Amino acid sequence: MIGSFFIRSLVCMLIFLGLAGCAPKKIPLERPPETVWADFLSGISEIPPGQPFLINASVSYITPGQRNRIRSVLWGRINYPIRMDLSAGFGQTIAMWYEDDLVWQAYFPGENTTYVHHDGSLGASMLGYPSPLDLRATVMVLLGAFGELVPETYHRAIIYNGRWKYEVKDHLVQEVVLAQDGTVHSMAGQGWQVVLGDRTENGEFSYYSRLDMELSDSDRALVRIRSVSFNGEGWEDDQLILETPPGAGVVYLPDF
Repeated sequence: MIGSFFIRSLVCMLIFLGLAGCAPKKIPLERPPETVWADFLSGISEIPPGQPFLINASVSYITPGQRNRIRSVLWGRINYPIRMDLSAGFGQTIAMWYEDDLVWQAYFPGENTTYVHHDGSLGASMLGYPSPLDLRATVMVLLGAFGELVPETYHRAIIYNGRWKYEVKDHLVQEVVLAQDGTVHSMAGQGWQVVLGDRTENGEFSYYSRLDMELSDSDRALVRIRSVSFNGEGWEDDQLILETPPGAGVVYLPDF
């Protein structure tokens, strides 16, 4: 009886130890969250408000049923105005966009119509170009100028796939995931997430070569940067206006 009880107890102990050995192990993070966050803040690009820029990129909209790729040229000043032209792979212009601090406009030559909204993100999404960010916010993310998108302090930090995930309040960006050296892995807001690619140095400034935007459970927008330049002489005012032909229609999009 005693021998049988001992054997059963030994078997149970071995099973317990075996299960414990198979349990997933938590990987300790090397640096505390406040230190990593401080490195992130110190690495934010500080770009003068009037800094002129020119960005060439390709944008792929990916859904379960299709994948559409377009080219974009984005130029202007950091503090507005900003212009963007979209074209198909064979060079035909699809749309011409304009954004300042008051209005967003998109002219479609094929329709000879200009669409107008006060919010660039909402306006573009209504026309089939979904994006959680307007043109200026997109430029700020691409150039690593996160100062206006996230606060200096975070609400709380939690472990997330070997990185620190920070929750922030009262901003467009609600979550920031940082690597141990303070570099940005991803940002997220209400219903969206943006995963950032490698950061490329370009003289005085730097930029992210890729943005992978998760717009929903099944839809994505993949932005690949071809080139970034900073126009030292600046743009003339007439280079930043949106010219449309006489007689073009105008549609004011609803504000839902």
